[in-house]
This record gives sequence, C-alpha cells and structure tokens, in this order.
Amino acid sequence: MEDKEWKKRIDEILVKGKHYRDPDYSAQKLAEELGMSAFQLARLLKRVYGKSYSDIVLPLRIRDAQKYLLNPKKAHLMVEEIGILVGFKNKWSFFMAFRKYAGGTPGEMRKNMNSYTPSVDERKTRKNI
Repeated sequence: MEDKEWKKRIDEILVKGKHYRDPDYSAQKLAEELGMSAFQLARLLKRVYGKSYSDIVLPLRIRDAQKYLLNPKKAHLMVEEIGILVGFKNKWSFFMAFRKYAGGTPGEMRKNMNSYTPSVDERKTRKNI
C-alpha cells in the first residue's frame, strides 16, 4: 500500500472508529489490525505522519477534552471525568498530556472560558452565524 492509503486506513481505525478514546487500544492492537508488527507500525507512523502512536492519539483525546471543557452543557462534569471519557486511564496522565498539547491545565481552560466575556462585536458575529 502507498503512504496515502495507509494514512486513510489508520485514520479510519483510530478516528472514525474512535479507537483513540479506548484507553486499552494500543499501538500493538493497531499493528495487529493492520497485519504488521509493532516495529513496522512505528516506522510507518514516522514515515506517514512524522509522529509516534502516542503523538497521534493524545492530541485527538485532548481535542475532545477541550470540546467538553468549553461546552456549557458539560459544565457539570468534573475534569477527571472528562479525562476518563476521552480515553485516559487516570487523572495524572490526562493532566500531563493536556499540559503538553494544550499548554495549560484543563481547570485553567475551563476557568478562563467561564470568565471570558465576548465583546459587543463578537456577540454580533455569533448571532449572525
């Protein structure tokens, strides 16, 4: 398969299949699903994405966590619960990944979002969307 086809197949499995949210879905399981060794998968990911398995999966989880944190309808969820929902096994790994990929903590993001007041111009723009 060509790199473009590999990328499409991996995206189908990880993203469309939402396996990135499964804390037990590993690079080894992805490799098995693709019919290759973990070593071959690591080389393929570096070639196709320029990243490791975790550098592909963790940003996807963080992106989903940010959606939860910024959604007022999800404000009842504790930060730790959001981490579990998006595929982290524990609070520590969620916080470390969030800090690495989002540049701060989940609590800081939620706090900043809650204290943010849109300007009059931004409110007008939002109404027009």
